[in-house]
Amino acid sequence: MSGAGRRPRPAVLARLAAVLVGLYPRSWRERYGDELLGWVDEGGLGPLRALDLARGAADARLHADLVEEGSIRMGERLRGSVLGVLCGYAAFVVAGAGYQKLTEYEDFTEAARRHAALGAAFWVVVVASVVALGAMVAAGAPIGLAVVRQALAGRRALWGPLGLVAAAVLWFAATLALLAWHAHASPVPAGRMASAAEVSGWTASLLLAVAAGVAGAVTAVRRGELGLGMLRFGTVAVAVVAAAMVVILAATVTWGMVLRSVDPALFHSHEGVRASSTAGSWVAIVALMAASSALAVWASGRGLARGRRAGG
Repeated sequence: MSGAGRRPRPAVLARLAAVLVGLYPRSWRERYGDELLGWVDEGGLGPLRALDLARGAADARLHADLVEEGSIRMGERLRGSVLGVLCGYAAFVVAGAGYQKLTEYEDFTEAARRHAALGAAFWVVVVASVVALGAMVAAGAPIGLAVVRQALAGRRALWGPLGLVAAAVLWFAATLALLAWHAHASPVPAGRMASAAEVSGWTASLLLAVAAGVAGAVTAVRRGELGLGMLRFGTVAVAVVAAAMVVILAATVTWGMVLRSVDPALFHSHEGVRASSTAGSWVAIVALMAASSALAVWASGRGLARGRRAGG
């Protein structure tokens, strides 16, 4: 075969790709250089791709402000995706707590033992809840540590919201401790329940702590400086959270429909939260789960779509 018919060696193409990427501004290379080289490795470097790289370098040099602005917009979109799922997840946890309270009563645990489908729906909720929690921790831990490090480094704008988060955590823990102490010191007689005012007070305290903590976390993440790589990972992780929330919602709906089919008397009884209508409690839980799941799916979908466009 003649020399003219030979294909360029991979090493030559790799060096050419590195040269073309080197034509971009330094700030651009620091953000996207590795991704672009990976894109070249996957699809090869033909004449058209080489021309695209050269043309993109010229645009980046001539319009550096637009490149920077596009990067900022993408970061804000990814950040909004993570925070949107966080807010939806916080509301979802409240609904999940109601479902846990509903299903802990002996009548429902006994029904789950008697009917396999009911028990299976319950365990799907449990497993998916663990998955959602793990994915949320995976998404939030790197972001939270980055924000805390910036605050410790002297970024004063973060001190207020992080202080609010810390206060909310202490508030929540103190409420639980006081609730446990009160239950031990003044146990409710068998067959009776605590007053509605008492239950409402404890519930309001817990919900206010959660709301304050979420508000502080959202503000801190908004003010922090986060890299695109971290935000992209967070976007993928919260997409797992959103998917798990949808699974939990479907399992909770299934649980109620199965209960209605196998034990209509229990479904239409007043064994719900605080002896309320069982069906009414289930409908309220499902409604809150559906609304918070819709928010999480919408937010994660926007983030994933933005990430794919940026990666392409």
